[in-house]
Amino acid sequence: METALFEKAMVGKWDEVVDICTENPWALVSSITRLEDTALHLAVSDGQEQTVRKLITEIISYQPNPEAVLRVANKRGNTPLHFASLMGNIVAMCKCIAAVDSSLIAVRNHERETPLFMAVLFGKREAFQCLVQVLSPDEVYTCSRRETGDTILHSAISGDHFDLALHIIKLYGKLVNAVSKEGITPLHLLAEKPSAFRSGSRLGFCKRLIYHCIYHLFIAA
Repeated sequence: METALFEKAMVGKWDEVVDICTENPWALVSSITRLEDTALHLAVSDGQEQTVRKLITEIISYQPNPEAVLRVANKRGNTPLHFASLMGNIVAMCKCIAAVDSSLIAVRNHERETPLFMAVLFGKREAFQCLVQVLSPDEVYTCSRRETGDTILHSAISGDHFDLALHIIKLYGKLVNAVSKEGITPLHLLAEKPSAFRSGSRLGFCKRLIYHCIYHLFIAA
């Protein structure tokens, strides 16, 4: 069964993948690659929005414990929602998975990264916005750190995702005060990015970002 699922997924026969999983729902939790990805992992990574929707709404949602199916992780601890978050270009997949159970957004991989953190790590603003819409502010703060103490704001600045960093500051200003285990704040990271100041337009944007950081630091004091 696992071999058949893998072979059909590899050649894009997604309707047949859905048929197999419809007849044998347990196949949805089977590892079918060396990295222990499931059919749902592969459908998400291939951007198969309709297949993902069918697997979730027509099969997984009718299982006794659909959340458990969606929590199945690969060898690196990534769930299908981790994959959907790092892709980000098909936000509907994030919505479809998170709608089953919002706590899936807090599941951590082996790097202790949540799907929310990964969305920011890869600069996927729409995926980030999709996920935070179903969380309370407290839940967002809980999902916003990884083991190093870095927050989503640290990650956005480190990855030069300055638009997203500014958006995060406006929504979750407390993160400006966050300190990693190495004692690094988001403002420290921004100050260490000379590449961000090479052009006049970038300079103007980064001045705005620094202003917002300092403003929120002042407000919190």
